[in-house]
Amino acid sequence: MPLTAGTRLGPYEILAPIGAGGMGEVYRARDSRLKRDVALKVLPQHLASDPQRMARFEREAQLLACVNHPNIASIYGLEESSDIRALVMELVEGLTLAERVARGPLPLNEALAIGRQITEALEYAHEHGIVHRDLKPANVKLTADDLVKVLDFGLAKALSDELPLADSSTSPTLTAVATRSGIILGTAGYMSPEQARGRAVDRRTDVWAFGCVLFEMLTGKLAFPGETATDTLAAVLTKEPELEHLPASTPASIRTLIGRCLQKQIRRRVQAIGDARIDIEDCLIREEFGRSCTAWARQYSRPGNEKAGKAMASFRDLCRRFRHDYGGFPCVAAQTGTSKEPGLDGRHDCRSKHLDGATHFSRRPHSRLPGHDR
Repeated sequence: MPLTAGTRLGPYEILAPIGAGGMGEVYRARDSRLKRDVALKVLPQHLASDPQRMARFEREAQLLACVNHPNIASIYGLEESSDIRALVMELVEGLTLAERVARGPLPLNEALAIGRQITEALEYAHEHGIVHRDLKPANVKLTADDLVKVLDFGLAKALSDELPLADSSTSPTLTAVATRSGIILGTAGYMSPEQARGRAVDRRTDVWAFGCVLFEMLTGKLAFPGETATDTLAAVLTKEPELEHLPASTPASIRTLIGRCLQKQIRRRVQAIGDARIDIEDCLIREEFGRSCTAWARQYSRPGNEKAGKAMASFRDLCRRFRHDYGGFPCVAAQTGTSKEPGLDGRHDCRSKHLDGATHFSRRPHSRLPGHDR
């Protein structure tokens, strides 16, 4: 039976329900000792008598207790009262990413900024031997100060915790009695092919889910839609994502990244989420560089500006050096239409084909841009 407002669980008073998932019901509660609101994830009473389910619930607490990252919801403790057990967690205010996507596709820069923070959370978890296994927009919160929090590691599993095969599933969030290789876990629309088949999974299953989430942010559509969970799983196993649905303005590097994240053959997939983070950071850097240079070029190339000649010479040198050092440059830098220099009028070397070759600034520590030669 769901808990009602006013129910006390140790020092915590239930205020209101937040939601429910395959691994428990979540409530907003008030900590009477520390005078703060928290999230209580309570294992449903009809499952509390299951020793395996209880063991998995405690394992979740142990895993989360090892995690300390700004993009992952923190765990404060494990509370027991009579036959109820609850995980006491950080209460994250704000919309879920699912609620944000429901309003429509996200602009490129917003989607990439959110995606970068998701990759940072997953990268940290993977480095500590934890796989999320249920990454989806509903498990990502967006705070008012643009911080992203990945929630609900209820399906997380230590990489070294490989147990015998088993079989069971339910819908919409497919769950099982224990975290074992061979059990289908996760939400159907974001499950990797190996997860859908009930095979052993590793961190690359999170890479697949991230590709689904990034695709959905940019298009407002599921990467693998289906009327039922069964139809969706069939699409995951047999169909390719329709990358043509991505906005025309999507950089080639991001299209390639999504395609590589959604490779059905696990050995051809992006092997580490940190590689996806680097690709996103590179794209954000190039986009910001392009916007800055566009504004600069327009300011100093106005007709009659006596500084225009010198400014444009410096600008041409800037473009050449960026193109040489970083492999490409978005064709947004010079829109004056007066330059005959290749790469300055959007008709030559600044085309999007150069985006794939661009590298992060930190990869070339000895490179310098104009104004930073000393």
